[in-house]
Amino acid sequence: MGLWVLTLLLATFFLVAGGTKLMSDPASTNNFVRWGYPSWFRFVIGVVETGGGLLLLVPRLAGLASILLGMVMIGATATHLVHGEIEAAPVPLVLLALLALLGYARRDSVRALLRRLKHDSA
Repeated sequence: MGLWVLTLLLATFFLVAGGTKLMSDPASTNNFVRWGYPSWFRFVIGVVETGGGLLLLVPRLAGLASILLGMVMIGATATHLVHGEIEAAPVPLVLLALLALLGYARRDSVRALLRRLKHDSA
């Protein structure tokens, strides 16, 4: 039960966060410009966050989604630190920790997926 609550909370967060980037939210757009990223990069992150949020809801793919979204959170943390936004860094770090917890809980599904991919490519 707790695993599903965590999954639903993370999925909701990433669906909303990704959606605001895809809908060209002015604050999101201004942040990416301020950080020096090209405008298209906001859409890439929006697609990854939205897609990852949806994949979290599929138990077989939730572990893989946790890894993908965790990489985005590492990048978000680095972006905040590089730009002197230390007060903003805890949010992606907490999300990273929660994604790591979820990924650990779903590790068997990641192993099974990797085994299937290895078997299919052989």
